[in-house]
Amino acid sequence: MMHRSARKPLLLLLLLLAIFRTFPKKTANYGVFLGVSLPESNTKETTGSKEEETEHKARLKQLAFLSGYKTVIVSPGTFTKEDLDYLKKRKTTVYAYINVGALEQYNPDYKKFRQFALAPYENWEDEEWVDVSQAAWQDYITEDRAKDLAKTGYDGFFLDNFDVYDRFPTEGCYRGLTKILQNLQKYKKAILLNGGDRFVQRVIEEEKGGKTNSKAKEPKSGGAKYLFQGVNQEDVFTSYNFSENKAEKQEKDATNYYKDYLKKVQSAGLSVYITEYEADETLSKEIEEYCKENHFSWYNAPGIALSR
Repeated sequence: MMHRSARKPLLLLLLLLAIFRTFPKKTANYGVFLGVSLPESNTKETTGSKEEETEHKARLKQLAFLSGYKTVIVSPGTFTKEDLDYLKKRKTTVYAYINVGALEQYNPDYKKFRQFALAPYENWEDEEWVDVSQAAWQDYITEDRAKDLAKTGYDGFFLDNFDVYDRFPTEGCYRGLTKILQNLQKYKKAILLNGGDRFVQRVIEEEKGGKTNSKAKEPKSGGAKYLFQGVNQEDVFTSYNFSENKAEKQEKDATNYYKDYLKKVQSAGLSVYITEYEADETLSKEIEEYCKENHFSWYNAPGIALSR
C-alpha cells in the first residue's frame, strides 16, 4: 500500500494532467475562421446512431482545433451556446462575425434590404455595399443580428466592411456606423472592427479634437475606446490578387501606410490584429518580428476562404 506522503506527488501530477487536458496549451494567439462550420445534426433528439456519433466526433474535433487559439473569429451560423461554453472553459475568446457595411445576396433577409444597396462589391459577386445611414438597417444589425448573438453567448462582435465609409465618405455613412456602434454598447460585448481605416482615424481625430458630448463627457462620436476595443487590418504585408487567385507581397507604400495607421490605433489605446494571406516563411518571420515588437497579434490565412 502506498504511503500518504508518496501519494501526494502522484495526486498532484494527475491533477495537473487533468487541468492540461481541460485547458490545452494554446498553439497561437489569433485565428480568423469564417470558412469553418460545425457539422449539424439531422435529428433534434439523441438516437445513439452511428451517424450521430460520427457527427458528434467531427464537431468536437473542430471545437478542439479552435480551442488551440486564444482568440478566434467565426461565422456564427452553426455554433450553439454549448459549443461556446466548451470554448470558454478552455479559455478561448470567440468573436461572432457581423457584416455591417455590405449585404450578401444569400442573406435570408436580402429582399427586405436590397433597396438599400449602393453598388456592387468589387471581387465579391454575391455582395453589395449597403447604405448604413438607413435606420432600418441599423436596427437589423443591432436589434436582430447582435441581439441573437449576444444571447447565444459570444464574447464579442467582429464587425466587417467598415470600409463602406472609404467607398462612400458621406456624413450620413459616418453617422450611421457610429450609431450602430453606440447601439451595440448595451450588450456589453467587446467589439473589433475589420478594416475601415478612414472611419477609425476620424473617430480618433474627433476624440483628440475634444468634440465632446456635454452630458456623457464623451467625444461626439462616443470616443474610440468607448465604441470599439480594437481593429483587425488585412493586407498589411500581403495583398490578394483576385484575378490570379493568389496572394502577393503588398506594395511598400501600402505597407508603410498601414504601419503608420496601426501606430495611431495603438496610441489610442486600442488592440491591433492583423490578417495576412499565404505569407511565405521569409515574410512570415518579418511579420512575426514586427508584431512581437509592437505587441500585435496576427494570423496567416492559408487562403481567401479563411478555412482551416
